[in-house]
Amino acid sequence: MHSVQPAERKQFAFDVSPKVHEAVCRRARELGLKPTGFAKLLFEAAFAARVGHERGDPVTDAELDEQVRLVFACAGQGDDAAIAMATGVKPALVEKILNAWRKSTPKPGANP
Repeated sequence: MHSVQPAERKQFAFDVSPKVHEAVCRRARELGLKPTGFAKLLFEAAFAARVGHERGDPVTDAELDEQVRLVFACAGQGDDAAIAMATGVKPALVEKILNAWRKSTPKPGANP
């Protein structure tokens, strides 16, 4: 049986304007996230859209919106019905997946 190994992590550090920082912090609070977590989701959505563009996939505002929805849905943000709608996965399966992720994800500040 294979054991689950934590993925290696790398970090980026960059500065943003005070206005952007304030807006990210406000939106993160509204979603119940930490600002860094929210910024990470935004980065991942933008990166996914950029990779698609580099592959020659047409990128439209609607496609970028879809990428953002899917990244946030995969992170468990939003209610089960919204995640099911964004991903096309049945709500019962979404619930099972999210419950499994929540059980397997270390809580912030917890020692693994």
